[in-house]
Amino acid sequence: MPTLDTVVINDGQGTPVAHDFDPVILQGGKAKWADRAPAVPAGFLTISREIQEPSGQRAAYKISDGFYLPVVEEVDGSDTVVRYNSTKVEFNVNPNSTLQERKDQYAYLQNWLANADVKDSFLNLTPFF
Repeated sequence: MPTLDTVVINDGQGTPVAHDFDPVILQGGKAKWADRAPAVPAGFLTISREIQEPSGQRAAYKISDGFYLPVVEEVDGSDTVVRYNSTKVEFNVNPNSTLQERKDQYAYLQNWLANADVKDSFLNLTPFF
């Protein structure tokens, strides 16, 4: 079982910079980490992971990952969040799935994001045609 420890994630700079995301919260099935390097707390980069077990009408595990990436700039002498980007990834996993099925599900997402056309579409904000 994974433990809630500091996670180091590289950014997308030409020379990648490692960011330390320290644990912030662990509550039930939800965990959150923050890169506290920005000068203002509103500028902290955060990552979250929540796992909800099947219940009621939801027959599958729901696993959600989130990334919140604020942009801090100096405005009138104060560090201010001027915009943000965010990402949400959601897996729905049947409790009867096999380990191999879950490996495939994870690999499909990982390889989709690594696909050159998908990456180009995202980076240049262009749709497929």
